[in-house]
Order: sequence, then C-alpha cells, then structure tokens
Amino acid sequence: MELAHQCIQVLDKNWKGRFTIPSPRLYPFQWNWDSGFIALGNLHHKPERALTEMEALFSGQWKNGFLPHIIFHNAEKYSSYFPSADYWNSGVSEEAPADLKTSGITQPPVHGFILEELFKAGLDIQRISELFNKVSSYHQWLYQYREYESTGLVAIWHNWESGMDNSPWWDIPLERITLDELEYIQLERKDVHEVKESESTRPKDLDYKRYLYLVDTLREHKYSGIPDDFPFQILDPVFNSILLASTESLIRLGKVLNKDTDWLSQKLNQGTESFDVYFLDDEQDLYFPYDLVGREQLKQPCSGSYIPIFAGIPSLARVQRMLKPNREQTQIRPFPSCHPEGVGFEQKNYWRGPVWVNMNWLIWKGLLNYHLSGEAELVKNQTIGMVKEYGIFEYFNPFTDNQSGTGYGGADFSWTAALVLDMINKTTS
Repeated sequence: MELAHQCIQVLDKNWKGRFTIPSPRLYPFQWNWDSGFIALGNLHHKPERALTEMEALFSGQWKNGFLPHIIFHNAEKYSSYFPSADYWNSGVSEEAPADLKTSGITQPPVHGFILEELFKAGLDIQRISELFNKVSSYHQWLYQYREYESTGLVAIWHNWESGMDNSPWWDIPLERITLDELEYIQLERKDVHEVKESESTRPKDLDYKRYLYLVDTLREHKYSGIPDDFPFQILDPVFNSILLASTESLIRLGKVLNKDTDWLSQKLNQGTESFDVYFLDDEQDLYFPYDLVGREQLKQPCSGSYIPIFAGIPSLARVQRMLKPNREQTQIRPFPSCHPEGVGFEQKNYWRGPVWVNMNWLIWKGLLNYHLSGEAELVKNQTIGMVKEYGIFEYFNPFTDNQSGTGYGGADFSWTAALVLDMINKTTS
C-alpha cells in the first residue's frame, strides 16, 4: 500500500540512530509520549527500533522515577527549539541526570501499554523486563508526587503535561495568570518560523507567556513541588485514562515477568472507582477535566472527552450514547480536538479544533476492546483517508468539506506515520 510505504519513509527519515524526532526542524529532540506511539509503528517496520526507542527515552529518567517530556539528546547541536534545554535547566534538581539535559515536566504515561505490545511482538524479554522496572518506577513517582487525596488519580501541573497544549480545556486555569505577572517574560519562539500559517495554527504569544510562567515557577521549586497559589492544578481525564490503561498492562505483564504488581492493582482499583466522580458529566455522557483550584469540571466537549473509552471506563451503553452524535455528523471528521460548537473553537489552531491521529488511534483501540467493530472501522477508515488525502502532518482541519490543504503543523510527523501504519496493519475483526 502506497500510504504504508510513505509512513515507513517518514519513520526512517526521522530516525536518529537511537530515537525518533517527531518532525524535522520543528521538533529536533525526543518527546515522551511521541516515542511511545512511534514504537508501535516500528513494530511493523523495524521492531528492534521500538525497544531502542524506549530505552533511549528512559535514559532521561530521573533518579526518583520521574520521566521528562523532552530528552534533549545532543542539545548543543540544535537552536531551532524554544524553550531550550538551558531554559529548562533540569540541573536545578539533584534528581536529574548529570550527563543528559531534560525538561522538568512529564506527559501522558503511555509506556505501560506500549511495553505490553513490545512483549506481544516477541522482542527481547530481558530488555523488556528492565524497561518494566523503569516504567513501574515512573508510575511510583506519579502516585507519590502527583496523586490527589488517595483517589488513584494524579494531577498535572502544566498544560504541556496533558499533551493537548492549548486546548480550550485550559483557558480558565491559564487566565488566572495575570498580565502583570507576565511582564518580565521575553519570548524567543522558534515554532512560528517553522510552520505554515503559524498565526492561525499555533498558540498565541500571550498563551506562550503563560506556559513559560508555569515553567519558571516549577523550575524555582526544582520541579518537585508547587506553591499553594499555583494556578494550574488539574485532574485530566486523558492523562488518567492513559495511566489506568498502562497500569492494567503493567499488571498483566508483571505476572508474566514475575514482578510485584499488588500495589499497582490497588492504584488501579482506586483510580477506576474515583474516575466518574471527578470526570463524568452524566447529562452529556462525556468526560471533562476537574479543576482542583476552581473545584469544578471544565465542561468543554473535546476529543479528550472520549479517551476514557480507551481505558474501558464507560459502560457499553454509555459508549454507544457517546458515539451517537458523531455518527450523525457528516461534515465533521472524528474527533475534533474541540467541538466546532464549543467556546474557543479554532479550526486550524493546534488543539483548539483540528483532528489529531493519536487521539483517533486511542479511541479506535478502545472501540475494538468494546467489540464495536463497525464503529472502530469507521474511525480507522476516516483517519487513514484523511492522511492519505492530505499528507503525514501533525494535525488536520476538522471539516470534511474543506477543499484546500488541510494538514497543519509539522510535516512528516512521526506519530501520524506510526499510528496510521499500525491501523493499516491491524484488522478490526
């Protein structure tokens, strides 16, 4: 299949010997959840790379188990990314690696379910066992440093930790950061020079200043804590869905590898029991973030509202109700990062409207687990068709009637290539 060949070409192009960059020029380092998704694609191309990718990612793990969202391999060679390794200054923490620069925040913990797929593919069991220990240590860090009141749910302290950087979900928390608090920040953005239509496809400067304010505050606290008045303290249903799914995978894998998983089972049970209490809006049959500062759900329909399907959280009946509006929509691709009727929707702007392949992949996998093969096939075919028509981009226009080019952000985007390759190679029966 021609598209599969194109996906393989992208993965080869972006491979840097030990890891894969997300996209040429725009993202020259190794990103956390990107690498997990990329490993899945390489299982259909060069499986050995999948293991090496994960090992390179965990080479940036801190002594306390924390796994950063960026590993700055060869940081001195690249000046095209901001905030740079020097800006993050991970060395302020004694826990950070001495010989490798990283960021100081994390990303959704996909690694448990990725590692289970590597195991199923028959890769080296000793290396998988060593990675299991590292992933388990990362989960321990999440529960030790980020768990909210013994709920089995963990908080994020930066919108970048959600992976959905400028989602309308985060507008209210970020607006707590006043303009006066941002006066000192000088921007040195690189991303706006690397993508087309950056004014309409990338976060605004004011948004970026707020992101940096959070980074600066976290760095001042050596990335180990937050002040009492910290504005961004969120329970995110996407992050926690992925955490629960990865925890389930670690439990299954641990039994095979003869590892202790009792503590993981306890956290899985706690998180599953707490999930609907904080995230579910029963009237809308959708899931939303819970703002720990404002003590309320942030009720904006986004693609993230459907990711609990991936973790098997909703009942089958609820899943079918959740999908009903999407089946009736022919003008909108599945699943926009913000619903077109939602406040803050922008059809071209990053996580404020465009469709992302990784979110569709997560929902597709979840639907397969519910044995909803027809619905899963529809998501798969529409996603593959979108990429086939417009190219292997970072994100896509959500409207089906758009006749202009609808691929935005980074070109030759690795996780788009990897996950489309996975979809192509797996039947939904």
